[in-house]
Amino acid sequence: MNILVTGSKGMVGTALVNSFKNFRAIENHTRPSISIDEIYEFDVDSTLEELDVFCSKADFVFNLAGVNRPENPDEFMKGNYEFPKYLIDCLKKYHNRATIMLSSSIQATLSGRFGDSLYGRSKRACEDLLFNYSHETGSKIAIYRFPNIMGHSRPQYNSAVSTFCWAVANDKPYTINDRNTKIELLYIDDLIEGMFDLLEGKERHCEYNGVDTVLKEDGSYCCVPITKIITLGEIIDLLQAFRKHSANELDPILNSNTFANRLYNLYLSYIPNIS
Repeated sequence: MNILVTGSKGMVGTALVNSFKNFRAIENHTRPSISIDEIYEFDVDSTLEELDVFCSKADFVFNLAGVNRPENPDEFMKGNYEFPKYLIDCLKKYHNRATIMLSSSIQATLSGRFGDSLYGRSKRACEDLLFNYSHETGSKIAIYRFPNIMGHSRPQYNSAVSTFCWAVANDKPYTINDRNTKIELLYIDDLIEGMFDLLEGKERHCEYNGVDTVLKEDGSYCCVPITKIITLGEIIDLLQAFRKHSANELDPILNSNTFANRLYNLYLSYIPNIS
């Protein structure tokens, strides 16, 4: 199987590509139905000529490329709709019906506080594009409306958790408008496992009731139903505890709380001289 990953240098793309490479290097693994030959990486420094070649050979496409914090709002549609359209046109040129996975966003529900989200509207437009493409060609698509993703990424960019971890670890200022604000988090390792499930045809399906995920066997969307809903205040309290106490003192919390353990490992990755 040849796999194309667009947005290969982003947080999810980097983790996914590394996981695919590690999987390919291991002879005895737990997913014998998956065989990975080539991994094509496409990102902002790649050329459209390279993408053209990749589209002629790919058996599976993970479209993780996108724009979420542009300087010009018009770039939302350019990055989140026009690029996927170009990608689809490349596949069509080679009559390639490779499965396409789309990294969309919960903001594409356009529900609640996301009702006026330009980012959400661009993602929704891309979803509709893929649904139409699937109906036209019969190609399999897998659209994931991801919530906030928790993993190592550039601080002060698009991950509040990464920013808080970096700030506390490096004694930098940070701002919380409301400690009671709840966020839904998907841990990067769980997301990656979900992508391997997709390669095996074992993905979970769902529909949406507003922003709420409703598992449904024949749902139009896909999901990784292992998320954590937590308040910003609870996250900050844990991070401050990590800063104040030794690892031994934290053992009772870390051994009994999976989320705390994962947050602690993420926090450690931002401490200077620790990677």
